[in-house]
Amino acid sequence: MTDMDPIPLLVAALATARLTRLVTSDRITQAPRHWIIRRLDPEGLAAYLMLCDWCASMYTGALVAAAGSVAGLWSWWWALPLTLAFSYTAGWLAGKGEGE
Repeated sequence: MTDMDPIPLLVAALATARLTRLVTSDRITQAPRHWIIRRLDPEGLAAYLMLCDWCASMYTGALVAAAGSVAGLWSWWWALPLTLAFSYTAGWLAGKGEGE
Protein backbone atom coordinates (compact mmCIF):
# COMPACT_ATOMS: atom_id res chain seq x y z
CA MET A 1 0.00 0.00 0.00
CA THR A 2 1.25 3.45 -0.85
CA ASP A 3 0.66 6.58 1.15
CA MET A 4 -1.67 9.11 -0.43
CA ASP A 5 -1.18 12.81 0.08
CA PRO A 6 -4.23 14.13 1.99
CA ILE A 7 -4.29 17.51 0.20
CA PRO A 8 -5.18 16.11 -3.26
CA LEU A 9 -7.77 13.87 -1.60
CA LEU A 10 -9.38 16.85 0.13
CA VAL A 11 -9.30 18.95 -3.02
CA ALA A 12 -10.77 16.08 -5.05
CA ALA A 13 -13.59 15.60 -2.53
CA LEU A 14 -14.40 19.32 -2.57
CA ALA A 15 -14.18 19.42 -6.37
CA THR A 16 -16.69 16.57 -6.49
CA ALA A 17 -19.04 18.57 -4.25
CA ARG A 18 -18.69 21.67 -6.43
CA LEU A 19 -19.18 19.80 -9.69
CA THR A 20 -22.22 18.04 -8.24
CA ARG A 21 -23.77 21.37 -7.33
CA LEU A 22 -23.08 22.66 -10.86
CA VAL A 23 -24.92 19.67 -12.30
CA THR A 24 -27.88 19.64 -9.92
CA SER A 25 -28.73 23.14 -8.81
CA ASP A 26 -26.50 26.10 -9.70
CA ARG A 27 -28.14 28.92 -11.58
CA ILE A 28 -25.23 29.19 -14.03
CA THR A 29 -26.10 25.73 -15.41
CA GLN A 30 -29.87 26.17 -15.11
CA ALA A 31 -30.52 26.64 -18.85
CA PRO A 32 -28.74 23.48 -20.05
CA ARG A 33 -30.16 21.49 -17.13
CA HIS A 34 -33.72 22.60 -17.97
CA TRP A 35 -33.11 21.89 -21.67
CA ILE A 36 -32.14 18.32 -20.82
CA ILE A 37 -34.97 17.85 -18.31
CA ARG A 38 -37.55 19.05 -20.89
CA ARG A 39 -36.39 16.26 -23.20
CA LEU A 40 -36.76 13.70 -20.44
CA ASP A 41 -39.83 12.83 -18.45
CA PRO A 42 -39.54 15.52 -15.72
CA GLU A 43 -41.08 13.07 -13.24
CA GLY A 44 -39.08 10.10 -14.48
CA LEU A 45 -36.07 8.26 -13.15
CA ALA A 46 -33.56 9.85 -15.57
CA ALA A 47 -34.52 13.36 -14.45
CA TYR A 48 -34.35 12.30 -10.81
CA LEU A 49 -30.89 10.79 -11.30
CA MET A 50 -29.72 14.09 -12.77
CA LEU A 51 -31.19 16.35 -10.09
CA CYS A 52 -30.49 14.25 -7.00
CA ASP A 53 -27.32 15.45 -5.23
CA TRP A 54 -26.53 11.98 -3.93
CA CYS A 55 -27.01 10.40 -7.38
CA ALA A 56 -25.10 13.00 -9.36
CA SER A 57 -22.25 12.92 -6.86
CA MET A 58 -21.64 9.28 -7.85
CA TYR A 59 -21.05 10.34 -11.46
CA THR A 60 -18.92 13.35 -10.61
CA GLY A 61 -17.05 11.39 -7.93
CA ALA A 62 -16.25 8.67 -10.47
CA LEU A 63 -14.94 11.26 -12.94
CA VAL A 64 -12.78 12.93 -10.28
CA ALA A 65 -11.47 9.58 -9.00
CA ALA A 66 -10.65 8.46 -12.55
CA ALA A 67 -8.93 11.78 -13.31
CA GLY A 68 -6.81 11.43 -10.17
CA SER A 69 -5.82 7.95 -11.21
CA VAL A 70 -4.86 9.09 -14.72
CA ALA A 71 -2.89 11.99 -13.19
CA GLY A 72 -0.98 9.54 -11.02
CA LEU A 73 -2.33 10.81 -7.69
CA TRP A 74 -3.46 7.30 -6.70
CA SER A 75 -3.51 3.81 -8.18
CA TRP A 76 -6.41 2.83 -10.44
CA TRP A 77 -7.68 0.33 -7.87
CA TRP A 78 -8.43 3.23 -5.52
CA ALA A 79 -10.96 4.63 -8.01
CA LEU A 80 -14.00 2.76 -6.66
CA PRO A 81 -13.47 3.44 -2.93
CA LEU A 82 -12.57 7.05 -3.68
CA THR A 83 -15.69 7.43 -5.85
CA LEU A 84 -17.78 6.33 -2.89
CA ALA A 85 -15.91 8.57 -0.45
CA PHE A 86 -16.10 11.60 -2.75
CA SER A 87 -19.79 10.96 -3.36
CA TYR A 88 -20.52 10.71 0.34
CA THR A 89 -18.63 13.94 1.01
CA ALA A 90 -20.54 15.77 -1.73
CA GLY A 91 -23.91 14.43 -0.56
CA TRP A 92 -23.16 15.32 3.04
CA LEU A 93 -22.09 18.85 2.08
CA ALA A 94 -25.19 19.25 -0.10
CA GLY A 95 -27.33 18.38 2.91
CA LYS A 96 -25.54 21.00 4.99
CA GLY A 97 -26.36 23.66 2.37
CA GLU A 98 -30.10 22.89 2.19
CA GLY A 99 -30.86 25.59 4.74
CA GLU A 100 -29.63 28.32 2.40
